[in-house]
Amino acid sequence: MYIIISGMNNLTFSLARKFISQGDEVSFIGADEAEAKKVEKTLGFITILGNSSNNQTQLEAGIERAQYFISADLDDGINLIGAQVAKSLNQDIKTIILLNNIRNKEIFMDDEFDQIIEYDEIISSKINSFISSESDMNIYTDSDNYTEIRILSAGTNSQIIGKSLNELNLSKSTKIIAIISSSGNISHNFSDTINPLDKILLQVSMNN
Repeated sequence: MYIIISGMNNLTFSLARKFISQGDEVSFIGADEAEAKKVEKTLGFITILGNSSNNQTQLEAGIERAQYFISADLDDGINLIGAQVAKSLNQDIKTIILLNNIRNKEIFMDDEFDQIIEYDEIISSKINSFISSESDMNIYTDSDNYTEIRILSAGTNSQIIGKSLNELNLSKSTKIIAIISSSGNISHNFSDTINPLDKILLQVSMNN
């Protein structure tokens, strides 16, 4: 899968590492040469110097063959126009947009973007689970008891969608704590059906 990310910052670096670990191809677009050098040094992947609101810059990045365009600059104007340009150059591409200022939400809602995520609510796994089949993130480690608390997120194409928690093929060392719906509701009913973007809270033994 080929993913283009507009914006070079700690959030997008973290996302890129996750995508690369899954075997995805990633390119960055950004105007900051220092940040571009940081990306190349730490991740070793392509960066395109420029503004994603420019058609030629996106074409240079390979927008026509990309499956996802993540518009995660810290400037809402760049994010909005960049996603619009991506859609105009590749009608099949999925666009994910970071909304920095809630006051701009109505402007973003006027366009047919695939996912709009508010900065105040942003969690890397939320974007990752929209693209991936599943994502697994450690949120707490109890070194004294050798356990971890992890969140398993069901992506839009996950094979666990439509199954109940009782049907999941989890190891004996894993204990299900709860299921958190995409709307934030928490359930301890393990017969509930898993929906896209649901999160499963797990306790995992580190001894196995």
